[in-house]
Amino acid sequence: MKNTLKKSLFIGIAALGLVAAVGTANATQASAKTYAKVTSNKALGGDATNRNVNFTGNSALYTKAGTLRGARVKASKAVLGSFANSKSSQHNVRAYRVATTNRGSVYYKVVSFDGNYRGWIYGGKSADAFGGGVAQYNTTTAPTANPDANGSVNSSASINTQGQTNGLSATQKAATYKIATPGTSNDGTEVTYTFPAWTQYKKGRQITDSTPYKDATFTITDQTTRTREGDLWVKIQATDAANSKANGWILYSGLKQANPTPVTPTDNFNADTSVKIAYRDVTTGKTLDKTNTWTTASTGTKKGNAVNALVNAGGYNLAKYLTTTGAPSGYAFKTTDGKSAAADASNLTISPVVTSAKFGDTLTVDVTPTAAQTKVAFYYETTSGSAISTLSASDFAYGYPAMTPDQQSKALPDTSTATTTFNVSNYFDDYLLGGNQNAKFINQFKDATNAYTAAPGQLTDPTNNQTNGLYKTGFFGQALANGTQRYFYVFDGTATKKNNADQQTKGATVKVVMQRFTTGLQLPGQQTDANANTDYIAK
Repeated sequence: MKNTLKKSLFIGIAALGLVAAVGTANATQASAKTYAKVTSNKALGGDATNRNVNFTGNSALYTKAGTLRGARVKASKAVLGSFANSKSSQHNVRAYRVATTNRGSVYYKVVSFDGNYRGWIYGGKSADAFGGGVAQYNTTTAPTANPDANGSVNSSASINTQGQTNGLSATQKAATYKIATPGTSNDGTEVTYTFPAWTQYKKGRQITDSTPYKDATFTITDQTTRTREGDLWVKIQATDAANSKANGWILYSGLKQANPTPVTPTDNFNADTSVKIAYRDVTTGKTLDKTNTWTTASTGTKKGNAVNALVNAGGYNLAKYLTTTGAPSGYAFKTTDGKSAAADASNLTISPVVTSAKFGDTLTVDVTPTAAQTKVAFYYETTSGSAISTLSASDFAYGYPAMTPDQQSKALPDTSTATTTFNVSNYFDDYLLGGNQNAKFINQFKDATNAYTAAPGQLTDPTNNQTNGLYKTGFFGQALANGTQRYFYVFDGTATKKNNADQQTKGATVKVVMQRFTTGLQLPGQQTDANANTDYIAK
């Protein structure tokens, strides 16, 4: 019996041990199935601005990939979901690392621009596009177009900068400004920024005190709105190079107009002896501010009398005076036959017709914008022959390259000539040694503000990872690889012609394609030219 009892106890204990062992094995297997493992964890490369994201509220934020052992929630889905439609750009988010688990899940490490939220978030099943708890996000957007953006400029207009969210009018673009309340406040209105505040991660103020620039005057070279706030930001450039350190972005409401020209209410037009000539821009349907006045040399005329063949003090009749005086600066006569204006104005559209003009009349002549209205839009290709992507002002280290009005007029088609079309190949060839008559654009563009000539071996071509063998002139872009590298953009005439129809209507927008290189060159100091602007760029 003792043996039987011992045997029973032994079997029972052994069985119990077996159960425990099996239980331990099952627990180990369950643990292995419960937690994932990271198979890849690396920094995200490429243009940092393409890694701006927004929380979707579909996933929580964790201390590590959410399916890893020990992962803890740092912010719930509900909290992150409340940030998705936030009206504060401090809730913008940058993704900077990506990890993949053995289950094929992708996690991104992200940080909010204000630094309050940093951690890992589920990003879907593919590292090729953001998904899951984050979505790609544009922190700035183009402002709503102003119907007067390309209209006539009223230099005497009084400008109110407060409360505006749509784009600038032609008058506002052409105006000169001062910082309304110079000081040190970091609220977007008193100092300038390298980018609109909180729209790029760790990109802050250009200056911290605008008091030294209280008397400085600025022009506007670019504009955008912050996506979350919807407020209008403008990039300003000092009219005096001595104040160029303050160049940067500021809220439009932080500016005030500098010395607007007072309106002269008096009109000395004499309806008994004169005829006024006004001009209508056919592209906008608006009448320009510029007028001219023809006055007869004869005496005894009265308002309502026919002008007929009478002449002015210079011996010009009304038609001859009109065509000899020409269209206002920046415009050409819109002729009915595509030729130059006839001496008798017979091929111009004039209301009322010049042959029936009476003293006191105002004749309105149709005109069309000249070369200043032919614009370009910048694009780049990552590798030779690849699809092109848009280049915004913020992609360049110092904003869009600025050119003087003389450079712009030489670089682009002159629409004041009789023909109404032009060939892209006549203007946008690559620059060759000694120049090229069909390289009008690059011959001027290479001398734009902040152009830089890289020596052989200083640029890397992403197409083949080879360095440049010739000198290349271009423009620095934004930093990458933790600031050790920068993009560098070089005009590519071949790609430009490939991406545009060769025959273009004068006044069209040409897609100018740049080849994107990388470089380890240090960013040189910013150059400014008070006479240069970016009017040639379609914004």
